[in-house]
Amino acid sequence: MENNEDFKKYFDSKNYITKIIGVEEEEKEEEGKLIKTEDKISKIINLLTDPANKSFKEATLLNLKKEKGGDLLLLAIASPKADKNRHQLVAACWESEINFSKYLPFFILLALDADYLVSLEAMTVMSTMEGPFEKDMLNNAIKKVKEVQKNITSEKAVLLNDLVYTLEGFIE
Repeated sequence: MENNEDFKKYFDSKNYITKIIGVEEEEKEEEGKLIKTEDKISKIINLLTDPANKSFKEATLLNLKKEKGGDLLLLAIASPKADKNRHQLVAACWESEINFSKYLPFFILLALDADYLVSLEAMTVMSTMEGPFEKDMLNNAIKKVKEVQKNITSEKAVLLNDLVYTLEGFIE
């Protein structure tokens, strides 16, 4: 069983490249030029995290929902460019009101992140998930959370207790 520090490796761009199936490297032409996914990720990170763009945040969230941009938002979360603002991007998941149920394992990893704010926001996203979920996947997730819970601070342990309770609620 991996410990909490082992999960950080998945966000280390030197060792892993995060690829979400179904998202192409290059997107459709926009005003005569080809827009790369990498450029879109940078724009999303900037629009959702830069205080100078605060007035555009709500419109960005609405556009992500309208254009089914959940996959792109997940790529932004996994991007090394998001390191210091990852919690804001995770919060954008529940703020956008997109259903991320099919990405529950990804949000479990985020909930086990060393950064308390990332964990808290990931739990908020999971609490809004509608499902359906596979029972085996939920049982494995509960087992993983309980294993990590043994080696963490009391503040985070309370948070993970809530996560176990939420996951158990999905089984019923």
